[in-house]
Amino acid sequence: MSARIFKYIWFASLTLTFFTCSIFTPTTPKPGAVDIEREEQAVYATFLSGSRGLVLILQDTSTSMGDDPQRTIDYIRSGLKNMSTETLENFLERNKQPSQLSPDMDLGAPYTLISRDDLHKITSQSNWEDVLNETYPGSHGYMMFSRVGFNDTLGQALVYVGQVARPLMGAGYYYLMEKRKGQWTIKGQVMVWIS
Repeated sequence: MSARIFKYIWFASLTLTFFTCSIFTPTTPKPGAVDIEREEQAVYATFLSGSRGLVLILQDTSTSMGDDPQRTIDYIRSGLKNMSTETLENFLERNKQPSQLSPDMDLGAPYTLISRDDLHKITSQSNWEDVLNETYPGSHGYMMFSRVGFNDTLGQALVYVGQVARPLMGAGYYYLMEKRKGQWTIKGQVMVWIS
């Protein structure tokens, strides 16, 4: 067999092998919007489990990135060392702009969404804790969430959660979550503010 024919057969078999492998190599499909929405609600529900009474949640999402977002990102990375880059990048992408949470989320506990304007009207009053309790009986302060960032397999998540129980009694954290046996659990947290 001549060297020229050998090269042709070798090149053809290499091309065929590459083509066959690319067709038959299983790929994991990216999660769809419905899957992401369901997992986002499951992450939020983790923070509502065991709640007493009505949970009041700020309708607009928040990230508490502050005046220096890069510094906050570096702080999150340093405190949550097991967080994947894709989880952080997805978090940043999903939180580029504030969005509104849906009023029909399944969070496993009774909740009400409150607009930023309505919350400001209440909290700008000197007796805002009393006004909040009168307006939303059974509530114990309020919570705020970011959108949840996920890795590609929806097995790791990053979320910002702020909670204010009463004046000068609240805190905000970034939580690294992991899904094990169908349940989201907290794997790490970093605090970004406290009052």
